[in-house]
Amino acid sequence: MENQELMVVKQLPVIEEKLRQLSDEVDKKVEGAKALICTEENVKTIKQVRADLNKEFRDVEAQRKAIKEQVLAPYMQFEEVYKQYISDKYKSADNDLKQKIDTVESELKAQKEQEIKDYFEEIKIANNVDFVEFGQAKINVTLTASKKSLREQVESFINKIKDDLKLIETQEHKAEILVEYKQNLNVSNAITTVMNRFKAIEEEKAKQEQIVNVRLEEEKNRLQENLYNLANANIPESNINTAQEIKTQERIYTITFTVTGTAPRLKQLKDYMLKEGLQYE
Repeated sequence: MENQELMVVKQLPVIEEKLRQLSDEVDKKVEGAKALICTEENVKTIKQVRADLNKEFRDVEAQRKAIKEQVLAPYMQFEEVYKQYISDKYKSADNDLKQKIDTVESELKAQKEQEIKDYFEEIKIANNVDFVEFGQAKINVTLTASKKSLREQVESFINKIKDDLKLIETQEHKAEILVEYKQNLNVSNAITTVMNRFKAIEEEKAKQEQIVNVRLEEEKNRLQENLYNLANANIPESNINTAQEIKTQERIYTITFTVTGTAPRLKQLKDYMLKEGLQYE
């Protein structure tokens, strides 16, 4: 079949053409049209010249398209016959064989991928990194890839996980970092995220402590003021002049009152009274 001439052109299309003869006439008309100078007086004449040239070109184009259809018609008929008796049959066989090949290769690839997955599971358990999944390794199992190279990729991935875990073990907040690391296996991102989180927590704690201290200080000042006012409530008006005068009189007064508050605030009151040398029961 290889040496046989299956298709032979018996006669090429013969087109009687006078294009070269027509070309000289076209040149004269085109050059004459281009040489025209357009003015207000002759613009209508030039428009007519342009319209005549376009009409002639459309007529020639119509003849060219008609010839093209006549020339192509036999070939189109031949192509239909060729498609029916030859090309469709070859394409059908090719598609059938491709499906069979794809089925077998898919099975071979699935077998190889399962072997690598099994190896992955074995290696990760042996190295105590059972939280990782095969898909996270992003190993591209192909028919052309050798099993040796695929196993090396598995080992490289597991070794990287082990190195990351060693680094995490040296960190201050290792438990939190490990939880973060297991999300995407990005050790740098995990460390940065956790450190920033704890930094934000410490800053918030400091802020809240500052607010509490300010409030305690305000409460302490208010308590001191109230005690002072209570201490002077029963002193004769004639003896109330200045703090210095009260101190020099060395007279002791007893005031009875009830204080209500939280345990920390009552303790502060007690400490303050002890500090000031006030006796209480």
